[in-house]
Amino acid sequence: MIDISKLKTFVAVAEIGSFSKASEILYVTQPAVTQQIKALEKIIGAKLFQRQGGKIVLTEEGKRIYQIAKSLLNSYENLMEEMAKIKKDVRDTLFLGVSTSLGEYKIPQLVAEFHAQMPSINIKLFVENSQQVEEALSSGVLNLGVIEREPSEKFSFIKWLADEIIFFTHPNHPFAKRGEIEPEELYEVDLVFRESSSGTRKIVKDSLEKLGIMFDRLNIKIETNCSRSALCIVKSGYGASFLSKGLLEKEIERGTVVPVKIKGFEAKRWYYIIYLEGGKSSFLANRFIKFLLSKKTLEELNV
Repeated sequence: MIDISKLKTFVAVAEIGSFSKASEILYVTQPAVTQQIKALEKIIGAKLFQRQGGKIVLTEEGKRIYQIAKSLLNSYENLMEEMAKIKKDVRDTLFLGVSTSLGEYKIPQLVAEFHAQMPSINIKLFVENSQQVEEALSSGVLNLGVIEREPSEKFSFIKWLADEIIFFTHPNHPFAKRGEIEPEELYEVDLVFRESSSGTRKIVKDSLEKLGIMFDRLNIKIETNCSRSALCIVKSGYGASFLSKGLLEKEIERGTVVPVKIKGFEAKRWYYIIYLEGGKSSFLANRFIKFLLSKKTLEELNV
């Protein structure tokens, strides 16, 4: 029997082109994804995927099934929305993608609060960089995304929350005692940075280059896709980094890290709520958007 979970897994693999990435986004193991695809192929009686140039692509039969499966999943979303309107006890899953910076200090609290208002639902939270959130949303695996950079044209978006990226180091670093440095002094310090596809890194890079800093000449010694890892490395007494002010507020209050001004440097950004252009958002996605908009100010979101 073909169920919704098998179809969702099939569509995810088809659009992402990877069993492993699909397993991460769907929160199941890769063997489970493989098993579901094999079960679907057994029911249909045909291979749905093949390897082509090192990539996973749909077979001709797979392409035909994909179109039908995509349509069925859209119909399922519409059905769940109508059922939710009829009854108060909503039992469905919100697939939410959030960029790493925001997913590490604000969204967790908001997700918990939202779930408390709708305790019968499930929430699958996918925390990755903005680029991967966009890719997962494009694939149809996610219902909604919140990212830290201006979205690409294929998405509709709502400008949601203002943030600022600041430079900081550990209390024993020479910069910590000075409070402000010249931009050129950045060449002298070992830096911990987010990965190259990170929205945080792009904003910092653009802001520093406006000050005449050659980004490629900076001593970026450690890179990580986790903001909290970067924070912990600096807290341990190593180098300096750039991260969201919201993530650092409690650490600054405790004195475990020290913000350092860079003359002329300013890196402000917005977080965007994104959904597919022309696509119909699910009932839960619409509810969550309204919830986020009710928590728009930094004061309300301070944790």
